Amino acid sequence: MTAPTMFVSDTSWQVYNADPGLGAATSLGLAQFVCLTSSIPSTCPAGATIYGHSTGGWTSDLSSIPAAHWIWAPNINGTTTPAEFNQFFFSKTFQLNETQPIGFISISADDLAELRVNGHIVGSIGSISDSATATRAQASLTTFNLTPLLKTGTNVLTIRAENGPFGICCPSNYAGNPGGVVFGGFFIVPSIEVNPNSGPIGTKVSVHGSGIPSSQVEVTFDDAFLGIANLTNGTFTFTFNVPEAQPGLHLVKAGDPFSEISSVANFTVTRIDTLAINVDVGTLYFPGDTATIYTLATLSGTPLNTTTLRLQLTLTRPDGSNVTLTTAFVGAGMFRSEYTVPTTGPIGTYAVVAKAHVADVQD
Repeated sequence: MTAPTMFVSDTSWQVYNADPGLGAATSLGLAQFVCLTSSIPSTCPAGATIYGHSTGGWTSDLSSIPAAHWIWAPNINGTTTPAEFNQFFFSKTFQLNETQPIGFISISADDLAELRVNGHIVGSIGSISDSATATRAQASLTTFNLTPLLKTGTNVLTIRAENGPFGICCPSNYAGNPGGVVFGGFFIVPSIEVNPNSGPIGTKVSVHGSGIPSSQVEVTFDDAFLGIANLTNGTFTFTFNVPEAQPGLHLVKAGDPFSEISSVANFTVTRIDTLAINVDVGTLYFPGDTATIYTLATLSGTPLNTTTLRLQLTLTRPDGSNVTLTTAFVGAGMFRSEYTVPTTGPIGTYAVVAKAHVADVQD
């Protein structure tokens, strides 16, 4: 199964003067960590640029993205001016080589952030014209679904962040009017595995899956409902017995019926091979006669030979004694054995028992 690709705001993001997902853009360097003070936010990392903004802010709860930190463009500090209306594009390229990739991002910003995937706008938070909206954007995380704009192959995720004319303004520096953005998310490809992936009707099959963003998934066999599986830490296990189906390839699917995100695995239904043994022998013999015994062996109607079949014939005399008969292959699944009735042997019923074995088939 495919592990998720995690991402957070850190100093590995390239900063541009335009969206590189739309064409040419000039790189300004790598993002830098920024903090209002050395203790705001409380997770301020070592080496971060300290703006020196003493009136508080950036109160978003980052516990769901603990590795994320507030970032901004390089070569900016608390004295840099003007701070208002500066916008930067934080961008990274992701290679998603599997089909049907999905992605989510949670983000907070001071003052505005616009999310883009491959040059297309997903959504935005905050404002550069409304102070209340801008304040809300830095006080909590907002989650966006990136899935509709993702594609198989190369994907460019860009966050356009802009600082508004708030705080001590205008003109302002970053100590009086700080700017920053913080985010985290993941990309994942829904996947399931079936074990075993082939077998006859009634086979017990385990389905293991991940990457479906739901607390429950619906499992089907050729679109026939099998049951509901609960996810734990993003994964699930579901067990079923193969229902009535024709031999051949069939589809096991697990998915969320509401988002229609799903994954499919192949299961091959094999036929149930039936071993058949028919023994033919005359009903009346006299002492001194030779009884000829014919045994026909087939597997699901296909004649067997000495290469695939192990055959043993045992004759039980009327007195309870046994003798193993020698068999000779005649052809087309037919075997022949002979037994000469002793001239002084016991008179009564003689029984012939045939035991046959074929590899991987019930005797």
